[in-house]
Amino acid sequence: MIRFGFNQFGDAHVFEAITADRPTPKPGQVLLQVLGFGMNPYDVTLRTGAQAEMRPMTFPIVPGTDVVGRVVELGEGVTDFAEGDIVMNYRPIGGYSEYVVASTSKIYKKPTALSYLDAATLPQVGITAYNILHYLLDAQAGETIAIEGAAGGVGSVLVQLAKFMKLNVIATASSQHDTELRQLGADQIGAYDKEDVGAKFENQADYVVNAVHNGADHGAGVAMVKPTGKYVSVAYQTPDLSTKPNVSFAQVGPSKDYSTHDAFAFLVDAAVKWGLTVRVAQSFPFTVEGVISAQEALENHPDGKIVVMQDKHVIKPVRKDVNHL
Repeated sequence: MIRFGFNQFGDAHVFEAITADRPTPKPGQVLLQVLGFGMNPYDVTLRTGAQAEMRPMTFPIVPGTDVVGRVVELGEGVTDFAEGDIVMNYRPIGGYSEYVVASTSKIYKKPTALSYLDAATLPQVGITAYNILHYLLDAQAGETIAIEGAAGGVGSVLVQLAKFMKLNVIATASSQHDTELRQLGADQIGAYDKEDVGAKFENQADYVVNAVHNGADHGAGVAMVKPTGKYVSVAYQTPDLSTKPNVSFAQVGPSKDYSTHDAFAFLVDAAVKWGLTVRVAQSFPFTVEGVISAQEALENHPDGKIVVMQDKHVIKPVRKDVNHL
């Protein structure tokens, strides 16, 4: 099989097609034929070496946390899944590959309500949004949430999940995303390139989520949050809360308390009952050239997710023989 990885840090062209043996699932695991994988900014930091000190790894490094795949082999003791099931997989690394093994606690069956593109790009942004709402904010129906960077990956899913949970949503982004945010369900919209959104929504939000690239919101989130509200940052940047010392602050990050299974179950429920989409900026072919082009596109901070997908004939479900009486 082929994996897409690199043996040195550098620009997108360090990626190469690496031949490897097809893995065998252990007890409690399944083998997935990867139909597509989503890319995230974290993947770029792995490639450039920005994570080398914090997370040292042995070459070759194969990134990839978001996968949609077909179950092709079951490990011992697996009864909840069957060969042929199409599933989403959230994993720590290694998704840029033709085949991967995955624990059953890290996969969930794809509902028909989600497209293959959505399923390939949903895991990280969807699970992050779920964790923000349920663990970091403990958000309650009827409260008001202000989502900065609402047109981005995490932000756009947050808007949809917040509406599904019956919150009032203030969404801020550039004015070009006004129509899109209204379609996602935002109750009020602030265009930071045309108005002072902090002043417009001053002290109106019970919760603020800063999902702006690098957290650079110029203090708008602090202005919008109520004096006793909650503020969560997706970027590793702490806001200046000196004017509102009673606001609680939380940084998005990993935690052993989080359940991938619970998050997937909630996301699928929302997709079936409410509708859930992930904005895909561009899709690239499942080749090393496609991966290189996708990485280059990812570095330009696209409005939406970047995804690499197999050909349609590979994605198409395998037809089973039917015996006619």
